[in-house]
Amino acid sequence: MSTVKRRLQESVERPNPVSPVHFWQSPPGASVDVFVTAHLHVYSAIHEHAASSLPNETGGFLLGRVAFDERRGSWHVDIDETMPVDPLSQDPVHFSFSWRDVDRVRNHRELERKALLGWYHTHPGLGIFLSETDLEKTHRVLFAEPFQLALVYDPVRGRAGYFVWEGPQLIDASQAAWREFEIVVGPDVPIAAAEEPSVDAAVSPVAVEAPSLDAGRESEPLE
Repeated sequence: MSTVKRRLQESVERPNPVSPVHFWQSPPGASVDVFVTAHLHVYSAIHEHAASSLPNETGGFLLGRVAFDERRGSWHVDIDETMPVDPLSQDPVHFSFSWRDVDRVRNHRELERKALLGWYHTHPGLGIFLSETDLEKTHRVLFAEPFQLALVYDPVRGRAGYFVWEGPQLIDASQAAWREFEIVVGPDVPIAAAEEPSVDAAVSPVAVEAPSLDAGRESEPLE
């Protein structure tokens, strides 16, 4: 197991440019295999959004590409974009947004031919977990596809973690060391550092159509 030691810089001068990413996967023996690749500029954008909102909570959407390895039964998620929400209300332990934000991200992902991979939100100083409100009023309502995930970031402690579906409407929302990693903010972009399990996976992706979200109910907040 190794920790990220240095920052990778993308070079446009290379014949094959390399983008810095962070890799995360569900632990060995889990009921579902999810492999997540997040471009580091995504974490940078999330941190900037989180820092500008302190001491309050905030959040947004995660977009990119998704594929399914039918032979192994594994999901492969590539996060390359975020879309922050415009909170209807927010305080240090709560924020809400409207269905107008949902409609906006739906239109964007259709235009860009991307998948809506999930959402992120912050827990300033509170740690990495999903509350009952997070689950019942947001995740189960908007992100029920088996590949959709939640990223929780604590900008005070610099810790983050992913939450994934382990079955139909089955998710472990508790704090767990295996899901967490550190986001170290530097002068350019953050480095995601974690003890990563080794991976031995042959990828045979099958494109998956991202879900359509029903817009409307703009006045009804999502918390």
